[in-house]
Amino acid sequence: MHRIYEVKDNRVNRTLKDHLRFAFEYRAFFVYWVRRNIVTRYSQTTVGLLWAVLQPLLSSLVYILVFSVIARVSTDPVPYPLFVVTSLVLWSYFQRIVFSGAASVVTNLDIVTRVSFPREFLPLGVAVEAIVDLLIGVVIIGVLFALYHQPVTPYLLLAIPVFIIHTCLGLGLAFFLAGISSYIRDLFQILPILLQLLLYVSPVIYPINIVPNSIRSLYFINPLGPIFASYQETILYGTFSYPLEIIVIGIISVVILFSGYLFFKRTEWRFADIL
Repeated sequence: MHRIYEVKDNRVNRTLKDHLRFAFEYRAFFVYWVRRNIVTRYSQTTVGLLWAVLQPLLSSLVYILVFSVIARVSTDPVPYPLFVVTSLVLWSYFQRIVFSGAASVVTNLDIVTRVSFPREFLPLGVAVEAIVDLLIGVVIIGVLFALYHQPVTPYLLLAIPVFIIHTCLGLGLAFFLAGISSYIRDLFQILPILLQLLLYVSPVIYPINIVPNSIRSLYFINPLGPIFASYQETILYGTFSYPLEIIVIGIISVVILFSGYLFFKRTEWRFADIL
């Protein structure tokens, strides 16, 4: 049985099962915390929930100009605006979980140092909040499907397991980075740059088929390569070419989530002292 550091007295006196039970007992606090953050986030912006719509749309305009108008990248038979909005909505979901989840301890230091609650609620809460944004983005995608008369195929259902794998990967990285943030304070200057680079080396704003065959295999070393290639195929093109790759990435993502959670729990007792 895995042993995890106890925040209260810095001793290894709780098992993983104990921590999960503790989190379950505080589930009402988790619901309150997430609801409060969602309401606060959107009530403090001028356009409210509309901001979740504007973010992917404004980003998409830049890529539509560069890749569709200037570079003339082909995504036939899917219109490029639909292609890029779909991909960026899913990318924004992942980016939010990783970056905001990593920063969740630092940005909530007051409550971390004063209130006893399961600290894993901080990255988990970010993931739930990101799903709210994602649902708004899905509405945008649905509108674009209707405008472009894009057919919906049964392959769309295969995007669900891909989404679960995607979420496990993002949340696992968020747990790791949240734990590391107590040691490396420059992390939040480096992380946006790394995420931007990851966007460009993943088939998010361009289809995987424009990548030369000689280097395409390198794209599948990056877990987001088969994830986004599968998203685009299942949601937009009505096919699924990477089942084996997705199974492998699924196993890797679960391992990252489990090990990230353990790492987070073993470092959380330091948060109040170091931060």
